Amino acid sequence: MNIRKATDEDMDKIMDLLNCVFEGEQQIPRELNLIEESKFPQWWCVEKDGEIVGATALFKENNDWHMGRIAISSKLRGQHMGTKLLRTALEDIFAQDINAVYLDARDATVHIMKQFGAEIIGEPISFYEGNVTPIILKKEDFFKHTI
Repeated sequence: MNIRKATDEDMDKIMDLLNCVFEGEQQIPRELNLIEESKFPQWWCVEKDGEIVGATALFKENNDWHMGRIAISSKLRGQHMGTKLLRTALEDIFAQDINAVYLDARDATVHIMKQFGAEIIGEPISFYEGNVTPIILKKEDFFKHTI
């Protein structure tokens, strides 16, 4: 298993994974998977045996950095792959000049992010097949919880 910054060559496989997870499982329209280049997206992926089995993105919106599009192949869930992916991406993100990341997260992601020091900043919001909860993770809290 290799967790790394995604390349342009990975993007078709990442979109296939996102479409499977979000459109196939959660009925989220595939057009919501795309992130406009004007938002400066960065992507991370999990590669296993030559296949992209996990992905997440960072993007800028209204001068804040947001993390989203967090997806793990259904056949590999429960193996802490999402936790490893998020840890790697967050280490890279906070090595940049970024001090906080916002997410609207599903329950499983909220659980992982709270282990990293994230805090809930709003009430859950209905979003397609479930809810998302607004959270923030500050750089200093991340490093306090992951030393």
